[in-house]
Amino acid sequence: MNRFFMIFINTIRGFANPAYNFLIAIFGIKSFGKEDWASVISILLWVFFIVFSIGWGNREYLIRAYAKQPGKINYLFYSNFLSRSILLPMGLLLLLFFPLNVAIWGVTLVVCIHTFNSLDSLIVYHQKFEAQFIADTIAFCVVIGGIFYSNNFDLIFFLKLYSFSFLLKVITLLITLKLWKEKIIFRISISAFKNGFPFFILGFAGWLTSKIDLYIVDYYLPKSNLSEYQLLITAFVMLQAVAGFVMVPFTKHIYRLTPEVINKIKHKLYISALPIVIMGSIGIWIIMEQFIFLNFSLKYYILGGFVALPAFFYTINIMELIKNGQEKRILTINIVALSTSLILAILLIKKHQLLGVLFSVCISQWIVFVLYKLNSMKHSTKSFISFFH
Repeated sequence: MNRFFMIFINTIRGFANPAYNFLIAIFGIKSFGKEDWASVISILLWVFFIVFSIGWGNREYLIRAYAKQPGKINYLFYSNFLSRSILLPMGLLLLLFFPLNVAIWGVTLVVCIHTFNSLDSLIVYHQKFEAQFIADTIAFCVVIGGIFYSNNFDLIFFLKLYSFSFLLKVITLLITLKLWKEKIIFRISISAFKNGFPFFILGFAGWLTSKIDLYIVDYYLPKSNLSEYQLLITAFVMLQAVAGFVMVPFTKHIYRLTPEVINKIKHKLYISALPIVIMGSIGIWIIMEQFIFLNFSLKYYILGGFVALPAFFYTINIMELIKNGQEKRILTINIVALSTSLILAILLIKKHQLLGVLFSVCISQWIVFVLYKLNSMKHSTKSFISFFH
């Protein structure tokens, strides 16, 4: 029962953050219009890009390191966090793209998110998912309160609000983890970058694959289209991410489980895939068309469902490859997916607008599915059956 409760709490926790961001976007657009709120989205795209770069694959690397050296958790955490913090001046790149006052608060937000994200490895390892849910909820209330409080749109105000909300999240997690009770021992070393580099490359390729469509829409189409597309794709990314949320409690155990146990977990995830995606897609259509009135045709939502479905069938394959030290295969697949999505989106966006971009994302997801399953067949003697493992 405890395991099911942990899965439930983590699924809620994992779903809450994108759901909160989704609701913030809805209320932001409703309150200030698509054009103004798109300016928030634009700078957040660059802030998250910088934060991800500074992250350097720390979560995945550290979780594996914690499992191997449980007696050195605090040392590993502080050494990695402080070593990566050397990269924080990357935030100054915002000065090249935004006015000075906007860039300064953008840099402040980078620092706050960097600190918050760094605590994630400890949250996952110690399975303090309730605390992260509480932190996300507090931050959400702060930002939503700011939206309702504001009579006029002010980009600086919302950057300050986001920074404050992430500061509250950091404080909440620090209280939960009680890090001040442990002796701070660390060593700033290049090894933090060397050891985390494979995970960073993997994560960067995957992250860019999941975000490249937003950058393309931001570049090629009007700001109002960016707001509409962000709402739509965020909804289906949340649906897609359910597969990952369910698996997070098993992350630190996956390295010890036998192939037979892993296959049983896979089959349970596969069985749940279609019902979750169908019900989720219907729910997204109801919200988008009956409450937000995006006026997208039904084919957008059918295509979105096909975007979300493949992740339920290849998520555990990714974890298996990491377990077996085959990160290069994941990188290769991510690069293929990124290239496919990028090329198709550029080719289709001018003629088919948002539908063309969504189609490019769908095709890249199914290519990822096929490549992971072909890799599974290649390393199994069960041939066709292994395609579903």
